[in-house]
Amino acid sequence: MRMFTSYANGDDTALAAALHAVPPSEFLLPDAGDGSLPTINPSLTIDTAHPRQRIDGFGASLTQASAALISRLPAATRRAVMTELFSVRDGIGISMLRQPIGPSDHVTGPYRFTRRRADPRLESLDFSPESRMIIPLLTQAQSIRAHSRLADPAADSLNIIASSWSAPAWMKTNRCILGKRPFTQMTGYLRPSMYAAYAEYLARFITHYRDAGLHVFGVTPTNEPDYPQSRWPSMAMTPAHQARFIADFLAPCLRAHGLGDVRVLCWDHNYSTDHYPDGRFVRELYAWPRALRAVAGSAWHYYGGASRTMSDIHRIWPDKGIWVTEASGGDWGPRNWDAALVQTSARVIAMLNNWAQSVVLWNIALDGRGGPDYYYLRHDHRHSSNRGLLTIDARTRTITRNADYYVLAHCSRFVQPGSVVLEHRLEHADGLHAVAFRTADGSIAAVVTNEHSSPTKLRIGSATVQLPPRSLTTLTDLQDAIRTP
Repeated sequence: MRMFTSYANGDDTALAAALHAVPPSEFLLPDAGDGSLPTINPSLTIDTAHPRQRIDGFGASLTQASAALISRLPAATRRAVMTELFSVRDGIGISMLRQPIGPSDHVTGPYRFTRRRADPRLESLDFSPESRMIIPLLTQAQSIRAHSRLADPAADSLNIIASSWSAPAWMKTNRCILGKRPFTQMTGYLRPSMYAAYAEYLARFITHYRDAGLHVFGVTPTNEPDYPQSRWPSMAMTPAHQARFIADFLAPCLRAHGLGDVRVLCWDHNYSTDHYPDGRFVRELYAWPRALRAVAGSAWHYYGGASRTMSDIHRIWPDKGIWVTEASGGDWGPRNWDAALVQTSARVIAMLNNWAQSVVLWNIALDGRGGPDYYYLRHDHRHSSNRGLLTIDARTRTITRNADYYVLAHCSRFVQPGSVVLEHRLEHADGLHAVAFRTADGSIAAVVTNEHSSPTKLRIGSATVQLPPRSLTTLTDLQDAIRTP
């Protein structure tokens, strides 16, 4: 058994332990062996006979903002950062990225792939901004993973989910890249006459990635379809709009381009929103039989509602996958260090226990002000309060690994694609959160958050371990401890 743990320092200004490997003598507790009545301690029982969902990846998004910051680093530093992020042997083994199709809210400036005026035949389509700004880093990340020499060669690929924040302005009812026009607040929907053109636009973007040697695992029609607003690129879609677009246009178009293996994921928004509480959007879309057949499942964000919504969806449609595609850190939520480590890790564990096949955070890297953030500055006149996995000081080029980085790393480093979540039972364990895995190499692992401000004992099979206070811990090679005599 091995143990790796992270927790904040006493001043809450950094992590005192960051994926620290703890010697067994410091975390394995001996049995009492004196015949006294046992103390009721928290226990984790792992059921290896009942595997749950397959894991398809852990990661974040290499937004144009993140790519700009990383690309400006000196070559040796850039290589070291990319290795640390994507290598399974020498880093944290990120295995999935969610890539915006065109500009998101985190960009250095606006850009587009088509001319401004209407172009339904896409004769002006030009992905050179993507090729110049982002794809070089993606291919480097893919190469780093490919040279990790995983036990399962099928897991070498870097899984990419492509998500559009908005169709080109001329495809939308408000003729604007923003979700709502400034001043008039006219909402932008995809015009029905442009469904075919937009499907072609998405298919050609995916083909562009495939031609670069990248593996596009899935695609979502638009990011956060119930949050069109006048601050950054966005686009509204109702369940009926999205159902018809997927069934009649996107899925057939992908097949026509030889992309039938790309999974179409619906929704790509919160567990609950004002208009669609508790997964109502997905429920309504799944009520369309042809749309239900066309989608692989649903994509979710964690900013509103509860993760148990995903279990409610799974209970009714167990053959449809569930992926978490965005969960940002920021000063609007749990702050670095202690709160982000403990609260965010508990939420990630809850996602996995509610059938998530992936956990993807948001920006891989931002600067100390939450930028680059062109749209925030233009429309809010202030910087974002978002936080990347890394904070890169654009002037000094110093790099800070935030708590979010380690929350992800406690899963991504040890649980590669092809692993499965296992059923478990956590008893007498208020303040503890746990998820268990059979990893791709066949070993048993668990990730545990301890909210308590004091060390906490946890019984796992025949072993008792001591978890540090306010900590996130990964325990690996548990198969001997949980083996039934």
